[in-house]
Amino acid sequence: MSLRNNPFLRKRTRSIESIDESDRKRLRRLPTLPLDDEASSSMPSPGPSRGPSLSRLSLEGSFTQELARRLDQSPRRPRLSASSSFLHSAPLSSRASSIDDDGFHALIRSASASDIRRKRDSMGPGSEFPTFKEHSSFHVLKSVNNIDYSVPSPADATAGSPIGWSHSNALVFGRGNRVYYKSMADTEGVAQQLCKITDTMGNLALVQCAGEKHPNTAALATSNGYMQLWDLATKRPTLQWRMKGPRAMIFNATLLTVGDEKGALRHYDTRVNDPAKMKDQATKVTRHQGRITALAWNRDNFTVASGDQNGLILVWDIRKPRLPLEVGELVQRRRKMQHVGAITVRVFPTFSTPQGRRSRDRDVGGQALAWCPWYGKYLVSGDSAPDQTGTIRIWDIANDHGESPSSFSSSSSRTSERPKKLELDAQVTSLHFSPHINELLSTHGPGKVTEVPSLGNSIVDPLQSRMANAIVVHQFPLMRHVRTVCVARKGVAGSVLSPNGHRIVLAVPEEGQLKVWDVWGKFKAPKQQSLFESCAIR
Repeated sequence: MSLRNNPFLRKRTRSIESIDESDRKRLRRLPTLPLDDEASSSMPSPGPSRGPSLSRLSLEGSFTQELARRLDQSPRRPRLSASSSFLHSAPLSSRASSIDDDGFHALIRSASASDIRRKRDSMGPGSEFPTFKEHSSFHVLKSVNNIDYSVPSPADATAGSPIGWSHSNALVFGRGNRVYYKSMADTEGVAQQLCKITDTMGNLALVQCAGEKHPNTAALATSNGYMQLWDLATKRPTLQWRMKGPRAMIFNATLLTVGDEKGALRHYDTRVNDPAKMKDQATKVTRHQGRITALAWNRDNFTVASGDQNGLILVWDIRKPRLPLEVGELVQRRRKMQHVGAITVRVFPTFSTPQGRRSRDRDVGGQALAWCPWYGKYLVSGDSAPDQTGTIRIWDIANDHGESPSSFSSSSSRTSERPKKLELDAQVTSLHFSPHINELLSTHGPGKVTEVPSLGNSIVDPLQSRMANAIVVHQFPLMRHVRTVCVARKGVAGSVLSPNGHRIVLAVPEEGQLKVWDVWGKFKAPKQQSLFESCAIR
């Protein structure tokens, strides 16, 4: 009998074709098969095979679909065992497999690369995975030590959290109504008393240290309006005068700018030794309708920004001090810099008084108002809204005022990539720029609280924002997140940055502590190659 007319052979051939067709159908259904951990654990252990086994692979999502697509489109389609189903015959035939080990690993690399690209694209246009330099806070941020600290009685609504850091590396702060100073060169050293605030002077409200040219000068202000200048080297006062309700102050060389509780600004020339003459010669400007809470001088020594309890920010040119600059957002045909909440004022928890329980605002030692040291026309401000949220805003003073754009505006970063507003779930109590790296640090007080429904009879504590009582570092100007570290159990009232920009001191009055932290490392300039080294034969 010829082979062509052999019925047994034709029957066997039809069986192979039917098996081959069923194999192809099973293979097309591959993307719908559950290949999660539970399904993989329920699969029996496959037999030995020289090809890769699907049961040994951690295949998920798009990678599984891509693998099935390539298998289905292969000119040499793998043939499955005819004696069992697909789930029980995961090993592929080594003779017919279309994906060898090299191709399989290439597929894994391709899927991983696509995941990376997808994550990168989700970060926004032009975004890349951030890389941090050695002196970035990403690597440096850590706690150093704590210093005992206290503020006057909480029943006094005018009491502040005064701290200052002089260019002679001395920290000036209060313990009740006594003023202390401590050399920060020795973190374990003992603080020494500078002076005592008498009852007639009120409570210690503000401390401010002068600039680099006057490293031993510090200014003190009390709740009853007494102003004093002290020489930290001789431990003696050099000048005293009185004004109404000082609430914020800052030095600009020999000029001391003070904001009061009614919204007025005064510029005092501290070179005048006669207090009466100094008060008469002081320049006074008024435009704010609320208490001044924050002041910041630009490094150009001509521009000063002021913020008040109503969230209004004004920028003044000392050469034309009578009217503020018209900068900010265009509101009703006029430019205005306005926040929802107060600038650098946070609401402390309720306290007991003979009349009952109430809460009050307190001016903090640090200020949520800062000029960018590298691009002097950019001002950053932060607020404290009543619902315990905060917003950081970036203001382009040069472009808003019609001046030529700064080098920052003409940089490679596009304007659309720089957010002008960053909303946070915690009050902003202070802002600091690093002088060495493009990073901005913000400190935060109480955060927004989210109520959690109780489960049966159990009481569940409300959830607080992870930025509450924390340090948050951002890359500037893109405001990408660098690090967030919770530094206290209670609210961070304010902070002061060291003159060299390496450390920060955080005031936590409710814990009675000043917390010292390393924030930025020392900038190491790249070593310049000598002429001999550049010409040497390598």
